[in-house]
Amino acid sequence: MDVDRALWWSVWWVWAVVWLVTALAIAVSVALVVLAWRQRRRRGAADLPGLTIYLDEKAVMDLYQVGGYGDAMTKEVVDRVGVNKDGKIALKGLDVGLEGARSSGREVVKTYIENHDGITVIGAVLAALESAHGVVHADLRDLTMVRNVALDKHLDGDQRTARLRKVDSYVSVKGWFRVAGEAGGTTTFLAPFGDPDDHEEGAQVRVDCHGQGLRDEVVPDGRFQARCLGKVQSWRATTGELVIRPIAMFQ
Repeated sequence: MDVDRALWWSVWWVWAVVWLVTALAIAVSVALVVLAWRQRRRRGAADLPGLTIYLDEKAVMDLYQVGGYGDAMTKEVVDRVGVNKDGKIALKGLDVGLEGARSSGREVVKTYIENHDGITVIGAVLAALESAHGVVHADLRDLTMVRNVALDKHLDGDQRTARLRKVDSYVSVKGWFRVAGEAGGTTTFLAPFGDPDDHEEGAQVRVDCHGQGLRDEVVPDGRFQARCLGKVQSWRATTGELVIRPIAMFQ
């Protein structure tokens, strides 16, 4: 019996190894497919943030050029527009080869922005920032922040806390906003920290949106829930306002 077993193994051990390697390869492939599916679901949430109220296209290009996210932005845009069978970028108004696109990424991004509406552009911006761990997410309504790599960079030592006013990454802030005033072609939005009975009292987040990028027809009346993507600019202690320079604002 032992002789038969040894003989069988001497003949079939190679195939046993092949079957084992094949089974491991299938398991790894399934795991990669599941991981990619989950990443696409998470990315889809960033791609469709909601109804765009404001978009500063110049700030989007500034972010690409000097914000340190050029590579992530170019990759995100090229992934979105795709490549034709002849190796050309599949984007209306752009006719360069794949290598050309890589060497002139600014033109790829610029043309993409010029040929797409605000909601598509801000989706690409968000996805690029997220992939580069460049966004701190805060919810003013319950005074919380989402724990991610970007936030970890701003935590204060053993206390493991962070102040929104000290964050120098991009911030995505959710809250109850309202129009607080209009002057010189700029509309000012305010949102309170927390959810007080009187939303005009206490510390506020201030967002000044230039009229050129503001979609007045979609700005709701009264208070409304919205999200602002931008950079913390300053803290005005005298008025209790945290000023955020907006790149985009949407519901």
